[in-house]
Amino acid sequence: MNSRRTCREFAVQALYLCDALGDLSRETVDLFISHFISNGLCEDGESRGSLDVDPFFRELVEGIILNIESIDATLELASTNWSVARMANVERNILRVAVYEMLYRADIPSKVSINEAVEIAKEFASPEGPTFINGVLDQVRQQAEISKSQAPEKK
Repeated sequence: MNSRRTCREFAVQALYLCDALGDLSRETVDLFISHFISNGLCEDGESRGSLDVDPFFRELVEGIILNIESIDATLELASTNWSVARMANVERNILRVAVYEMLYRADIPSKVSINEAVEIAKEFASPEGPTFINGVLDQVRQQAEISKSQAPEKK
């Protein structure tokens, strides 16, 4: 079983490949997986005829693929003077992973998603990446808090 940090890092890398190929699909993710069997992402499940991939990794990439429009719209609102298309590929995909967690995973505190994204950015992004990512994700967090406080109370 991989750590969640490792799954997040692999998700960023898989999404990077999708961006580079211009094909955000499960097939491209499966192509990525097939090249990383021996690198810790998954175990060769030949006896079962499939690849045994960490479920958290699979949930991240499939959730992002399914919700890409909402995630990117959230990023557009939170990133002043930066469109998602203008963001560097690495930073864009680190942000996508964190925003997916913030919007769709109530069991993961926003602070954890932000911290994980900043730490991954320190390893993979440009020198300015961690600061940029922290600022954008803080805006996403603030917008989410405002939305929750304005939402009608459920009875």
